[in-house]
Amino acid sequence: MADHTLFKQKAPGVMHNLMADFELNQVQAAGVLGNIGHECNGFRNLHEIGQPEGKGGYGWAQWTGPRRKSFFAWCDKNALDWKTDFANYGYLKHELVHEYKSTISAVLKTKALGDAVAAFEKNFEKAGTPNYKSREAWGQEALDAFNAAAKD
Repeated sequence: MADHTLFKQKAPGVMHNLMADFELNQVQAAGVLGNIGHECNGFRNLHEIGQPEGKGGYGWAQWTGPRRKSFFAWCDKNALDWKTDFANYGYLKHELVHEYKSTISAVLKTKALGDAVAAFEKNFEKAGTPNYKSREAWGQEALDAFNAAAKD
């Protein structure tokens, strides 16, 4: 089994930011993290596996094509290294405030983790093969890490 330590360390802070910035509840924020965890293998792969430099997905959300170019341009404009958490969260927030603001509306309508995962995937990721089982497992892991951090 892969080491998910990095994801467990970062997920609670990202969830807290999503909750503060978009008024999501814990389950809804975990649904977002379920997608991010799936896309970047728990923050461990910031460039799509098997793709040459400049091709495929980059960052937490594995932004591709025009979105990859926009991600890099946004990082350059803001003098940020695209590999940093600050840049990745910043661009995620940028998209959720602008081009993908309907994603937040869809996620806010959900009550269950699986529904939050699916709402984010359908409105933001739009994956060719969604693999909801994996996304929901990452989401549950994020929720568990968030709850464990709250007890500390």
